[in-house]
Amino acid sequence: MAITEKNSPYILGIDLGTSNSAVSIYRKGKPFMIKLGKEHTLPSVVSFRSEDNIQVGETAKSRILIDPENTVSFIKREMGTEWSREFFGEVYRPQDISAEILSKLREYVINQEEIDLKGTPVYSVICVPANFDDNKKRATREAAELAGLNVTYLLEEPVAAAIAYGMEVGRNQTIMVYDLGGGTFDVSILKVDSVSEDSQAEFSILAKEGDPQLGGYDIDQAIMKLVNDDFKEKSKIDIFDLVADQGVSATDLLTAQQQLQEACEQAKKELSEVDFAAIEISNLIKDEFGNIHNVEYELTRDDFEAVIEPLIDQTMHTMKKALENAKLTTNDISRVILVGGSSRIPLVSSKIKEILNKEPYSNIDPDTVVSQGAAVFGASLGVPTDKLEETNESDSEDQLNTEIEMNNIVTHHLGIEIRGGRFNQIIEKGIELTKDQPVVSSEKIYSTPEDNMTEMRITVFQTPELVESVCDEKSVCIGEFFLTGIPPAPKGKHRIHVNFTVNQQNEVIVSARLDGDESISSEITIKRD
Repeated sequence: MAITEKNSPYILGIDLGTSNSAVSIYRKGKPFMIKLGKEHTLPSVVSFRSEDNIQVGETAKSRILIDPENTVSFIKREMGTEWSREFFGEVYRPQDISAEILSKLREYVINQEEIDLKGTPVYSVICVPANFDDNKKRATREAAELAGLNVTYLLEEPVAAAIAYGMEVGRNQTIMVYDLGGGTFDVSILKVDSVSEDSQAEFSILAKEGDPQLGGYDIDQAIMKLVNDDFKEKSKIDIFDLVADQGVSATDLLTAQQQLQEACEQAKKELSEVDFAAIEISNLIKDEFGNIHNVEYELTRDDFEAVIEPLIDQTMHTMKKALENAKLTTNDISRVILVGGSSRIPLVSSKIKEILNKEPYSNIDPDTVVSQGAAVFGASLGVPTDKLEETNESDSEDQLNTEIEMNNIVTHHLGIEIRGGRFNQIIEKGIELTKDQPVVSSEKIYSTPEDNMTEMRITVFQTPELVESVCDEKSVCIGEFFLTGIPPAPKGKHRIHVNFTVNQQNEVIVSARLDGDESISSEITIKRD
């Protein structure tokens, strides 16, 4: 494919997943999924062979067993954290690992021969879990920039799925998106209005909840524990105990863990179709006496469902919470969309049907629906106006004439730290931000807590659930500033007005001013993705 000097007008819709990733482009009135080797998904695995040899995808996944110490998987769970590892003398952060995955996706797009991209692909809509905090979103945006991608929008995964479904079905509905991915769980409820060609499609988020540490990985771990208990009883070796002296090296135990994880993941997939799966691994481990130990375990669907039911029940609790927050009943939900590979587990559908009294919609591929929705949304946005001169024009048949309007909600409780390290809420989670009400504001008044204070520190926090203390692990500091110039006075004498404003751009504007003297004021704008 010939690449011109200008940028491609096509916007990549990217699902940067925990286990697998996918990319789509909007073309000829529908999303077109890019082939990533033999499949439409790419394993989100990176393996370091040497300083100059970094492998991504299937080849990297095959090295999990061979070289686990130099192979990274499930990196999405570490986005926005202090995680780092050194490979061949270079330190890599989560965003550096994710950048390798995004670069590989972009490489596949460039090398495909079915579409004339009319330039170099640089624009993207990248999807993130609904419960990603600002640090995780910033890390995702940085990963994209490192991969040579311009992020026109970070779109929440359940919203992307709803867009793909809503644009396909084309009628007004209230949709629940149940997204059980490789490492995260999200549930969102959206209202879809006025979906038709050459018009406007309006998607209003009514509620969203989730768990960033619950996904298919945890289901695999539950199966692994079951099998390991049986293996430990027979062999007297605990694969997960790297500390005790079992006569087996830590490296051999880690390799055994990876083999077992792969076998259990395969069993999970099989049990979505059949009633039992054989988990068999020859030569799993050799003990200190030279004895070879194998794994031979028959897992029935009943046993599988019994061991994972607590995890699935956690998702059902979250689903009910979203319904409650949206102030809806089960009868108000028109359709349930399943997203993520683990949503194929039959227990998921049966539990949803039991609670909502309706079958989940199954005519959309849960592995690629997110990237498809992102591609549709990207086409509705178009190329950023400041980049038009650098970009070639697309064919008219590849342009989306429907304008997609997003109505969001305040995603977290917002407030400040007050005396004693307590969290004091100023804006409540779940308030709607619409075209008619694009901003929401709230103000509280505080008094000076100490004698002769000349300045007051305002520390801003967000939390998905109401907490007592800012030290709670759910609470995240998103900004800080000082109100200075306060005249010395006894404690409690001065009153300080603290105002919060949140807008559709997800910005939080926090201001503080001295009561009776507006010249003593200060403000911070916190830009959140």
